[in-house]
Amino acid sequence: MQAPVSEPLVICGMGSLGQLCLERLRPFDVDLICVDCKHPAWRSEELKAQYEDQLILGDMRLSSTLKRAQVGRARSVLLLSSDSTINLEAALHVRILNTKAIIVVRSSSQQESLNDLLEARIPNLRVVDPLLLSASAIAQSLRPEQVPATFTVFKQRITLQHHDTPVDFSSKYLSRVLKLGISTDEDLNDQLVLTLNHQTNVYGRGKATRSMRQVIRRLSVIILDFGRYLNHRVKNIQSWDLLIITALILLISGIPYFSNGHSIQSGFLITLALLKGEFVDPVNVLIEHSGQGITSLSPFALILAVTYANLGTILTAAIVALILDQLLSRRLGLSPRRRLSTGSRSVILLDGGSLADLVSSQLTAVGIEVLRLSSQDDSPNLSTSQLQRWTRHTQFVGAGLLSTDLLKNLRLALEWQMVFTSSRVAIITKDLDAGESLEDLLGGISFISTLDLAADAFVATAFGEQVEEVRRINGRTVLLVRYRIDEHDTLVGSTISRIQEGFGVTALALRRSHDRHAKIFPSLESRLIQDSELFVLADLQGLRRIELNQCDPPRWRLKYQVQCRSAQSFDTQQVLARHLGMAPGQFAASMDGLWHYTPTIDRDLAKQLQHELQRMAVRTELIETKG
Repeated sequence: MQAPVSEPLVICGMGSLGQLCLERLRPFDVDLICVDCKHPAWRSEELKAQYEDQLILGDMRLSSTLKRAQVGRARSVLLLSSDSTINLEAALHVRILNTKAIIVVRSSSQQESLNDLLEARIPNLRVVDPLLLSASAIAQSLRPEQVPATFTVFKQRITLQHHDTPVDFSSKYLSRVLKLGISTDEDLNDQLVLTLNHQTNVYGRGKATRSMRQVIRRLSVIILDFGRYLNHRVKNIQSWDLLIITALILLISGIPYFSNGHSIQSGFLITLALLKGEFVDPVNVLIEHSGQGITSLSPFALILAVTYANLGTILTAAIVALILDQLLSRRLGLSPRRRLSTGSRSVILLDGGSLADLVSSQLTAVGIEVLRLSSQDDSPNLSTSQLQRWTRHTQFVGAGLLSTDLLKNLRLALEWQMVFTSSRVAIITKDLDAGESLEDLLGGISFISTLDLAADAFVATAFGEQVEEVRRINGRTVLLVRYRIDEHDTLVGSTISRIQEGFGVTALALRRSHDRHAKIFPSLESRLIQDSELFVLADLQGLRRIELNQCDPPRWRLKYQVQCRSAQSFDTQQVLARHLGMAPGQFAASMDGLWHYTPTIDRDLAKQLQHELQRMAVRTELIETKG
């Protein structure tokens, strides 16, 4: 996967994001060329000393500037100006000068439709919004569960949790130890383990059989969901609910009285007419039923008819008012603040725009209700007393302060934390070097730097990979990356265990071209073939090792002894062949009752092989090689 040294990587725009990307690209052993319209304010003297002489001054939208930056032979071009319009305009010029280079454009969600159109029409163009990349990190920091992170792959939810015991091999399809970096010693204490949500289906593990038990289970789930829905509506009665309940009570109580010994149908029609606000026609029907004049009707009947007609008029007016309110709100783009459900877990999001939309959808997916506020429209209502009134019937989890005003966010966070001491607060910042130090100082407040998260994603994208999600785990930026394996890829033929232990990354999912569904937590002995998609969790160092093909060699061998003339010798050969990528017949000679050794393999694969051989009464011993 390593490109020729003669192909440089060009960074246009040496602001904060450009210099963060420059710092991360230095270990990748690739020529770097910097472009900016003026001399930047360098983040460090080291960067200034190393790259100031390589800086090309000029407008990135001019072909002359791009030619001086050797864009024509570049492998990747990062366009990182804070003005997304300039970046998109420069991307068109870059594509004219170089038809094969990967172009990574910094853009904003305001131009989302244009970004999608350009990505569809221009090959190898990747548009990245630094702000939206931080949505998952913000949502994770606001969740009340003590879970370091969650990821979603092929609609399957994977949770990262702390485990203080080794992972059982019997659950290898449901869990996997997180690997970040090359480890030499196995630490079983406080492992981070990825676990597949039990409510999701594991594709590729067999088809579920249809049975009466499944039908009953589905019906019970539907009934329980309907019961929860009714309970939710009873606890959180809205205007529509009150109108419907009132109309039903009046209708049910009026039908038997106004039928007056006649058919139920006539009583229903009279009651319905009165509830529509009519009076004369329903009273005439009552007079006809009596067979006498109006004097035959009791005063109580007339008063009740007038009352029903007045209540019907009020109900009709209220329904029309609610309908008009909904129509005008949608037409004018106004969304009334939704009341939080009683007893629910709630989070408040201040400002954020498209970022808040993503954070809200992720929190709602895990059962947390979100109250959206705007600093412009709700500035008088951001006091702690008003916040208490909004959340008094809920379990207030935390607040995400997504405004661009850092000092205002910090002031609100400190004020709210004085009242809600156990709540979490996440503050978004553009670029804050001392974010982790401030978190330790203030406690309970998470500072999430959008540029710091985005820099790793831009670097990974520059080498042709697709970054799906970004997380902060134990102070490290972790990327969920999708690799597309082509015929010239150096990863073709590698096993999952080689990918994980050789490069120090974690394989989450694998989808081959001929498979209908992806496999979550693919087996360690699975091999990558052409036209496959591999989803891995990795930090930037792991991606660098894959890019440079710096694979740590395997260091473990399995010593095994099969009983002579064992009834399970055939199965033993099959297990050895599957794990070692060899033909079963190559192990026929080792079924002689003597000790034999496997080739050097990875530790996890060796332990898995040892576990399966021991189930077949094969004596084994795990040995670490010194070479």
